[in-house]
Amino acid sequence: MNMKIMQKKLMTAFLVILLLICLPSLLMCSNDEAVKTEASSVAGDEKTTMSNDTAEGTDSPISDKSIYIASLKGPTSIGMIKMHEDQPVLGENMTANYEIAASPDIMISKLLSGEIDIATLPTNVAAKLYNKGISYKLAAIVGENVLYVLSQGEEINSWQDLKNKKINVISKGSTPYVVFRYLLEENNIDPKTDVTLDYTVEQIELSQLMISEKAEIAVLPEPFVTMVLAKNKNVKLAFDFGKEWSILKNGQALPMSCLMISSELAQNDPEIIAAFLEKYKESIDWANNNIADASKLVEKFKIGMDAATAQEAIPRCNIKYTDSSQAKNLVNDYIKTLLDFSPEDVGGKIPDEKFYY
Repeated sequence: MNMKIMQKKLMTAFLVILLLICLPSLLMCSNDEAVKTEASSVAGDEKTTMSNDTAEGTDSPISDKSIYIASLKGPTSIGMIKMHEDQPVLGENMTANYEIAASPDIMISKLLSGEIDIATLPTNVAAKLYNKGISYKLAAIVGENVLYVLSQGEEINSWQDLKNKKINVISKGSTPYVVFRYLLEENNIDPKTDVTLDYTVEQIELSQLMISEKAEIAVLPEPFVTMVLAKNKNVKLAFDFGKEWSILKNGQALPMSCLMISSELAQNDPEIIAAFLEKYKESIDWANNNIADASKLVEKFKIGMDAATAQEAIPRCNIKYTDSSQAKNLVNDYIKTLLDFSPEDVGGKIPDEKFYY
């Protein structure tokens, strides 16, 4: 009996010792499994997170494309004024940024630096820049004549009435100067001997001289023509350059302002250009058919005249859209005429076919 009890006690002691020896290993195995399980869980979470991130990346929106559009302060901006106001959509994920350049020099600077994608410019300036290597194309003529001869005192009814008169002309070497000399010569007036051309004052001062009756005959553009006519009822319109040009050129218009588009935009985004041109045509039509409302926008965007002046000036600004394919011949003829009188004014040559969009 005592022997059996002794055997049981020995067996119990052996099992306890065995358990004590194996317990650390069992605990370590248990911890390893826990670590493995936790690591597997974390890896699974990371995989799920990465999968979700990838899915979200696939659905992320495409970055917007921006283009920059500038019109020149003055009559040239009138045709685009509705677009400045409405900011029309030109394409999906595309933002159009509009601005009004205060002067041709500022516009040229922005074009040379590549800041502007679409711009309005005097046509001769566009030709000059192209001939100097700038990568832009003429897409349309967007403005015709804005130049007029004003007179007071002795009536001027024909070109011959200008003989022996002093005529104030703005900016020697500029487009008004060149076109006026051409018109004089074509009407048998020698600019050097038959008249005295005075280039000493610019358009703002010249307008004041006409208003105060200190000048009798002047070549001025809109909106200065309207300003003078409104403030001095003795001043009359003697000649409309557009009509006189048309007589000499078999009905052709005088293509003074154009729309230029960067060659890069022309090549890469023709659908954006198509949308822009369509909206621009609509804007020009709207301005011509809604003169009172357009005049309010002219004043709002500060393009050089108040609403009252704009309302009188818009019809004489001849804002018209002519696609480049239809305008090519009249532009070439215009540039050739300027080239004969002032080569540097157009860059020394007639632009080649790549000038046109």
